Amino acid sequence: MDVRETPPLTGKAATQESILQAAIKLFLEAGYEKTTMSQVAEAAGVGRATVFWHFSDKKSLFREAFNRLIDPFRRSLERDLDELPPRKRLDEQIATYRDFVSAQQQSIEAVIRWAMDKHDLRTTVINTLLDLHQRVAGALIQTISEIVPDDVAPEPIAVGLLTLLDGNVILALVDPSRGRATVREDSVAAYLAMIPVREGVDR
Repeated sequence: MDVRETPPLTGKAATQESILQAAIKLFLEAGYEKTTMSQVAEAAGVGRATVFWHFSDKKSLFREAFNRLIDPFRRSLERDLDELPPRKRLDEQIATYRDFVSAQQQSIEAVIRWAMDKHDLRTTVINTLLDLHQRVAGALIQTISEIVPDDVAPEPIAVGLLTLLDGNVILALVDPSRGRATVREDSVAAYLAMIPVREGVDR
């Protein structure tokens, strides 16, 4: 396999990336309201005017930082799992969700905080999260519709599963103990075991 390294950024692209990485770090640590463009400039090692040249205002910078944070989750949703048997596909969808949560815990905590805090872009954050949530729900509904008998509605089952997964994410932030995490993981397995399976579908 021919694996080629991505060439390092140079010039304007490198400066913009430096600013964006500095902004992401500050927004994660201090939040939107308490982060200033001057702080971003200092952290990126550039002048304040340079930050404004690349990003016209703090709102634009925050939007780009937010999009960068959720981009891995967007990419995970684009994985093509259609060729997998439906039950295996459901397991992979849940694993993808959990892998993302495990790898992006700090980002998720910050995004939840941004959604709760009062600031100019709170609505943007909430709407983006709801859109992602609906896309995950849609994928789960499609998969579960191929698992359950025809007389069983897949949407309540899918939404219930996603609510359980989301709830576990929130609980993990306030109760990170390994023992409780194991109980929460077992609860998902128990829920999956209760999903009715149509004839011919492997359990």
